[in-house]
Amino acid sequence: MKNLNLLNNPLTSLGKAYKKLESTLGSMKFAVVIILVFAIALVYGTFMESYHGREFANKLVYKSWWFMGLQLFMFISILVATLNRLPAKKMLYGFYTLHAGLLILFAGSFLTYVTGVDGMLELMPKEPSNTVRVQEDQFVVGYPNGEVKIFTLPDGAFENEMNYEEPGLQIKKYLPFSKLNTVWRPSQGTPASSAVYTIYNENVAEQMIMSLHPESDFQSMQKLGPLSVHFMPETLYSCFTQKTESGFIVWNTEEDICYTAESENYEIKKTPTNNLFMIIPHKGEYLKFFPDFSPLPLNDDLTKRQDTPFRVFSKKLFEKKPNLFLFGDKTVFFHKRKGWLGREFTDKRPVSLPWMNFKLTLDSFRPNAYPAQVPSYSRPVQDQGEIIEGGIKAVLINFYGQDYWVRSDQPLALSNGDKQVRFQIKSREIKLPYQITLDRFKMDKNPGTNDPASYESFVSLLDGRTNTPASSHHVFMNNPLKYDDFTFYQSSYFQVGPNEYGSAFSVNYDPGRPIKYLGSILLVFGSTWHFALRRRKKRKFFEKESTIESQSEKS
Repeated sequence: MKNLNLLNNPLTSLGKAYKKLESTLGSMKFAVVIILVFAIALVYGTFMESYHGREFANKLVYKSWWFMGLQLFMFISILVATLNRLPAKKMLYGFYTLHAGLLILFAGSFLTYVTGVDGMLELMPKEPSNTVRVQEDQFVVGYPNGEVKIFTLPDGAFENEMNYEEPGLQIKKYLPFSKLNTVWRPSQGTPASSAVYTIYNENVAEQMIMSLHPESDFQSMQKLGPLSVHFMPETLYSCFTQKTESGFIVWNTEEDICYTAESENYEIKKTPTNNLFMIIPHKGEYLKFFPDFSPLPLNDDLTKRQDTPFRVFSKKLFEKKPNLFLFGDKTVFFHKRKGWLGREFTDKRPVSLPWMNFKLTLDSFRPNAYPAQVPSYSRPVQDQGEIIEGGIKAVLINFYGQDYWVRSDQPLALSNGDKQVRFQIKSREIKLPYQITLDRFKMDKNPGTNDPASYESFVSLLDGRTNTPASSHHVFMNNPLKYDDFTFYQSSYFQVGPNEYGSAFSVNYDPGRPIKYLGSILLVFGSTWHFALRRRKKRKFFEKESTIESQSEKS
C-alpha cells in the first residue's frame, strides 16, 4: 500500500502540472501577452523593412525561428482555449466558430509557408523563359568535369560561419549583406599600375579608381556620360603627344615600346573602298592592320588575331567624341582648336579639360599596387524602395591555401594547374513547365520627365504539355496573369538597350489561399455570431432584471 502511494504521488504532481500548464496556455492573460509581443514584432519588422528592405526584414523577423515560435504559441493558445470550453455550449457557438476560423487561417498560412512560391521572373524582349528565382541563397561550385555542387546558404540576417572542407577547398564564411571596401595590394611582380583621379566642375564631382592589373576589381576604362576615360600604360604617353599625319600609333606589348607609323617608315595604303591599312613584318610573316576598325591584326577572312604582341591605334577615332587618356601621372586629350595636348600632374594642381569646365586631379598613383574590393558585413540601406548600400552577398573561401571572396555581383573562376573551378552566388531557381515570352513592353512617362507613369507587358504563354498554340496576355498593375495556380504580377522593368526594356514579374503560388479564405470567412461569421449571442444574453439579463424590479415594486 505504501508503494502504491509513492507511485501515485509523482502521477498526481504530473497531473497538477499539466492542468496548470493547460490553464495557463488557455488563459486570457497568456493570449493577451502573446498578441502584444506579436504586435510589437510586427511593428519592429515594418520599421526594418522600411529602412533596410524586405529581404533583411524577412531574415531578421518574419522568417526567423522566434517569430515562428510566437505564431506557434498563438496557435496553441487558441487551440487550448477552445478545448477548455468543451463540451459545446449554445452560447459559445460563435466563440467556437471564431476560434476555428483562426486555427484554419493558421493552417493555411503554414501550408503556404512550406509549399508556396514567392519569386521573380525576368523576361528579356523576344526571349522565352521559364525560370523563377526565389529568395533562397545558394552557393554553386562548378568543376571542369561538369560536376556541380550546390550549397544552401544560411538564412540568418547576420554574418554566418561555415565549415565545409574538401581537398583544396574550404567554405569559411557567408555575409548575407555586405558593402565593398577598397584595399590596396602589392602587385607581386606583375608590371601593372593603378591610380585614383577626381574629375569635377561646379556642379558635380566623380572619383575614378582605375587599374591595369588583371586581378583588380577596377577597370582600365570608364564612361562618364559622353566622356570615355582610358587608363593606359605610361609607355604610350610619348606616342600620343607626337604629331603624326596618319594618327597611327604602334605598340609592341612584348618589348613595351611604342612609336608612330611614320617614325618606322611603315607604308600606309588604301583599299578600293578607301579604308586605311598598314603591314608590319613579324617573324617571317606580314601582319595586316586596319586601325580604324581594330587595334588587332586581321586575317584574310577579317577575323582578329590575338597571338601577336603588336597593337595599332588610330588617334583619329578619338577626335570626334570626348576621350580622356590617363597615363599614371600624365594625361592626354584632344582639343578641337589646339589638337592633341599632353599634361603632367605637378604639385597636385588640377588639369583643365576642354569639356564643360571640367578639371582633373591625381589623388594617388601606385605603379606597384592594385586596388581590390573586399566585402564587410553591413546592414542594407534602402532609399525610395531601392537598396543603395549593403545589397551584396559574399562567401569567403580558401582555395588551395589562398583566401578569396566570391560575390553575388560577379562569379569567380580559379585554377590550380589544369583544374579550373567556377564559383557563384545565386538565388534558387524553379523551372516552370511552360514558357513565357515578352512580345512588347509599353511605358508611359509623366509629361516633361523620364519618370514612368505606368508600364505594362504584352506576353505570350506556350505550354508544351498541351497541344494548344501560344496564348496572348496583357499584364499590368491590378491585372495579373493567372495560369496553372501561379499568379504573375507586373512588378518592375529594366533597360537592356536604347529605348528597349525587359520586364520583371512577381510570381506567386499560394496553395493555402483557399484554406485562408475559408478561415477568414469563419472568422468574420464567428465574430458576428459571437457578438449577436452576447448581445442577446445581455438583453435577456436586463429583461430579467427589469421583471424582478417590477415585481418588487408591486409587492
